[in-house]
Amino acid sequence: MANDVIKKYIGKKCKITTGSFGTTVAGKIVEVKDNWIEVETKKGKELINADFIQNIKIK
Repeated sequence: MANDVIKKYIGKKCKITTGSFGTTVAGKIVEVKDNWIEVETKKGKELINADFIQNIKIK
C-alpha cells in the first residue's frame, strides 16, 4: 500500500485490518514512516507493517 495515501490520514481515527493474520487495530494514526504505521490505541501505541494491511476504514 502506498504510504503517501496513508499519510494524508495522520491524526484521523481508523480501523486497520490485516486480513488473514486476523488482526484488527482501532485507533488514531500517529505516524507513517518507511513501511510502518504507528497507531495510538486505548491500550497504547502499536506498530503495523503496511505490507500486510488489507483494509483501512477511516472514521
